[in-house]
Amino acid sequence: MFVAVGDRRLMRIVCVLVLLVVSGCGGAVSDNGANNGINAPASNQVAATNLHVAPNTEASAQTVTINSPDGVKIIGSYYETPKPNSPAVLLLHQWQSDRHSYNDFAKRLQEKGFNVLAIDGRGFGESVKTADGKAVQSERTDDAVKAMIADVGAAIDFLLKQKNVDPNEIGIVGASYGSSLAIIYAADDPKVKAVVLLSPGLNYFGNMQTRPAVEKYGNRDLFIVASKGDTESAKAVDGLTIGNPRHGFMVLPVGSYHGTDMFKYRDKTDGPPVVEDAVEGFLMTRLGLAKADYK
Repeated sequence: MFVAVGDRRLMRIVCVLVLLVVSGCGGAVSDNGANNGINAPASNQVAATNLHVAPNTEASAQTVTINSPDGVKIIGSYYETPKPNSPAVLLLHQWQSDRHSYNDFAKRLQEKGFNVLAIDGRGFGESVKTADGKAVQSERTDDAVKAMIADVGAAIDFLLKQKNVDPNEIGIVGASYGSSLAIIYAADDPKVKAVVLLSPGLNYFGNMQTRPAVEKYGNRDLFIVASKGDTESAKAVDGLTIGNPRHGFMVLPVGSYHGTDMFKYRDKTDGPPVVEDAVEGFLMTRLGLAKADYK
């Protein structure tokens, strides 16, 4: 597998500290799949203001409802780890998808010790109504983008209210347009310590510029992943590279995988999930669950 790396230390961390060995690091990839961890049960209660908790058919998640500032009910799945002062990760899906595209990855992160919140973006999944019952559609207008960024803020506020979340160890993973929301929001919120962009764009919808956001995000940890055949996102990797040693990237050598579809990628038929392993490794070292070899 060809891996383009903006920060060689980042890939060394991913390869060594999380037992991830990509072919570019000199061997096959070891599988750190979800079955290697302990399935941490979610608690029956979630303490947060303006929060409704309902039963969820996913064994390790709770369904939560978060009030966005403009009254839209944002529905999410919350995977709680029982250990106090643990890191938290917000997962943002791609366009025409929903939070369940992250089900397996969210459980995997939970088992590694993360609190995880995956939300349906407004107009998708179950996030389709306001508090007074009005229908909510997916839109791409300037006002809609501002509202979506506010939704991300509401989700982060939710995480910060949870009893086992360390407020100093917050990360976001975004896919496609969700990656734009992730970096644009994080650029203005110093509480976000690490961000992963899956199949980013330079200006999705014509009103989601990411290069200025990456520059403003500055000297915080960032990991960008795209596949070579997904040409616009592959080009965006180059456009988002600003030479910061805390920013790294991976480009898959084949296929046109986009967003969370990259979790399916294997460098050989029976190989482990390369992207899942790399993203997990990045989050573990950057959010305090594994020791990094840099200051």
